[in-house]
Amino acid sequence: MSGPSLKCLWGMVAGSLLLAAPAWAAAPVVKTVGAAGSYATIAQALASIPATVAQPIEIQLLDASYTENVLINKAGTATNTITIRPAAGVAAEITGTLTFGAGSRYVVVSGHNGTNARTLTLRQPAISRATVVFEDDAADNRLSQARVLGSCQQPGLGVVTIGNAATAGNDRNTLIDNLIANASATLPKTLIYAFNIVPEALNESITITDNDLANFTAFGLQVQSGNGSNWNISNNDFFYDQATTPTSMQTAIDFEPGTLSDNNVISGNSIGGRAAAASGGTWVNTSAEFRGIVVGCGSGISTTISNNLVSNVSLTSTTQPLTALRLEDGLTAVAGNNVTNVTNSGQGGVISLNSRTDTDLVNFTVASGQIVNVEPGGILTLTGNLRNDGVLKNAGDVLVTGSFLNSASGTYNQTSGTLEIKGDMNNQGGTFTSVGGLVKLTGSGPQLVSGGVYFNLEINGAGTKTITDDADIISQLTLTSGILATGPHTLELLEQANITESDASYVLGRVLASRTVRASNTELFGGLGLEMTPAASSVLPGATDVLRVTGTAATGSNGSQGIKRYYDVTATTANGLNLSLVMRYFTHELNGIVPANLRFFKSTDAGANWQPRGVSSSGPGYAQLNGVEGFSRWTLGDAQRPLPVGLTSLRAVRQGPQALISWTTASEINNRGFEVEVSTDGRQFRDLGFVPGQEGPATQPRAYQFLDREANKQGLRYYRLRQEDQDGKTSYFGPVTVSFQEAQAMQLSAYPTAFSGRLTVELTTPTATPVAFSLTDALGRVVWQQTQPMAAGLSTLDLAPQCPAGTYILTARLNGTVLRQRVVRQ
Repeated sequence: MSGPSLKCLWGMVAGSLLLAAPAWAAAPVVKTVGAAGSYATIAQALASIPATVAQPIEIQLLDASYTENVLINKAGTATNTITIRPAAGVAAEITGTLTFGAGSRYVVVSGHNGTNARTLTLRQPAISRATVVFEDDAADNRLSQARVLGSCQQPGLGVVTIGNAATAGNDRNTLIDNLIANASATLPKTLIYAFNIVPEALNESITITDNDLANFTAFGLQVQSGNGSNWNISNNDFFYDQATTPTSMQTAIDFEPGTLSDNNVISGNSIGGRAAAASGGTWVNTSAEFRGIVVGCGSGISTTISNNLVSNVSLTSTTQPLTALRLEDGLTAVAGNNVTNVTNSGQGGVISLNSRTDTDLVNFTVASGQIVNVEPGGILTLTGNLRNDGVLKNAGDVLVTGSFLNSASGTYNQTSGTLEIKGDMNNQGGTFTSVGGLVKLTGSGPQLVSGGVYFNLEINGAGTKTITDDADIISQLTLTSGILATGPHTLELLEQANITESDASYVLGRVLASRTVRASNTELFGGLGLEMTPAASSVLPGATDVLRVTGTAATGSNGSQGIKRYYDVTATTANGLNLSLVMRYFTHELNGIVPANLRFFKSTDAGANWQPRGVSSSGPGYAQLNGVEGFSRWTLGDAQRPLPVGLTSLRAVRQGPQALISWTTASEINNRGFEVEVSTDGRQFRDLGFVPGQEGPATQPRAYQFLDREANKQGLRYYRLRQEDQDGKTSYFGPVTVSFQEAQAMQLSAYPTAFSGRLTVELTTPTATPVAFSLTDALGRVVWQQTQPMAAGLSTLDLAPQCPAGTYILTARLNGTVLRQRVVRQ
């Protein structure tokens, strides 16, 4: 698209308005200044203006240059303005300071000569003076379409200075469509500076718009205390086009008028580059810090910061950050700002947003390679979704009303404060770490919760929240409202962490805690509901891991179930102990069991078989068992419907033409006895004989035998047990095999079938041969294997398979024959 720019169009329109007043308007009184004019100086022309202006007045500049300090202390009206501008076709320059002083109102200083804009240059070469000043209650004045050049280095001044008020404030003044820049190679410290020491007369309703601000060593625009509300800083271009590279800290907009300033607008400004609109190359700063926009204002009506652009800026050779937007104090609403093509080759990175105050955002993305930093005291409210492709540092409070997505390139790091999320929390492979503060899930329905490291995590919203990966808690996990489901993942309570739950709000699934049990101390394992107290004479278990699983009831082979909670306990020292265990539970976990009937049950084979352990005492929501000697899996079951008989070994060996089947139980409750069954194909079994159970319940091992005396045995015979309860329920164990093929009389027996570290194997072979042993898990994967030379006849081996706890098939392969037996690694 070609044609005049918006600023040029504005200049043409404004010039036309100045020179071609409507027919109904009063014709201006023209006062000319110059060698051929009515007045020699601008001061003389101003002095000629009466106290009351009855019609518009124009002071037209005829000469190319003027050297004088101009003090404007005259007042026009809204309809009868006083205008100072170049005459038609003239380009004029005033060297000195132009001041809108006491009494100045409705005065326009314009650089439009009727044909072109910016034909008036205001120049002040002195490093201790401003080029333009507004002071002593100057109000309703306007400086437009001029070139304002200066070299001011003086603290408390800028090239344009909005200074001290008298009693009312320098209000409603406008800077529009000007070039404000350096007068020479000596760059000014600040281009526009606003400061006021009269607190009861704030400078308010200042408009700074459509200006080009170029080349400064510290600030493009700096607004400090003593300035009030309703400032409008819009559509300005800040750039740097000098040959020398700046090495001092630079800030384009530093707007910090203080707590009495509200309802301001900072919008549509572009910062960066070597020409307007952040174009023409890259603004490079070396060895320092660069800040685009800094805001600190009041907490009444929010200040709007929108649609600003920071682009084509490069910071090099520094440890300092490049910060696009820094929010210091007050209430701000932030939307639509863009940070692009900015780099920092030093250590400080690129910070697109730094907030330590109240800030409102809508659907915000932290761009890749950029940083958003919420400092202590910062309150960031994000309406909609937050996406993090860069680095999000949080030490304040962040509220996300939608979902929070931390992408694969994203890093979230929280050191204090609160992150509150009402939608899903989705970590897509990025880094999520919370080493301080609190993360809260407060949605009114189901939510996803990322895995990662949390200092404090709180669930405080209806419905079920589901974690998507393993998570660690450093300090506190609090369930205030709602349920946190782990699925296959695990929540770990680290060394100092605790959990707080209730019957209505709890973790459903897997929670792990590792603690060191100490003498004369009750270990609570972070509040998992299992309490362990060693007796005075007990060996200490040392480092102890407790995995709590809720929502799943232990189920015996007879269908009996425990409560919907069990614990897997492992320790450095797992035997020879004398401990007291207290197991707590919630009412919703009872699974239909009457609390008075609760008894402890123990499994040493990951829940395949259960041993009753009774109960020492109980009360509301807990049961206690004393004299615990070792660890394994623990739950509470029903004394009226106990978990079934636990079998620890099953063997079958050939004795001449007979087969001896022997087995051992770890515990028995309600046991009627065992039916021994036989098969020649491993699929179709028939009854062989019945062995009654020994009288009464047992918590100690019991041994049984059965001799198969059937005649004419041939080939391979399979034996299994059908255990029967008094109420008719049955459980199956086995099979094991015995070979009666004389040419290949091979048989395998391994015991105990539930082993801890070592496994005894008996193998009969007709000839000496190497035997390949292996363990295969439920997925068919070989987890251990060993080849052992065997002598002819019966051999006994002591094996130590290295494998995790679980159920396996022990396989022996020799001379083309495969023998198998099921075993359980505790």
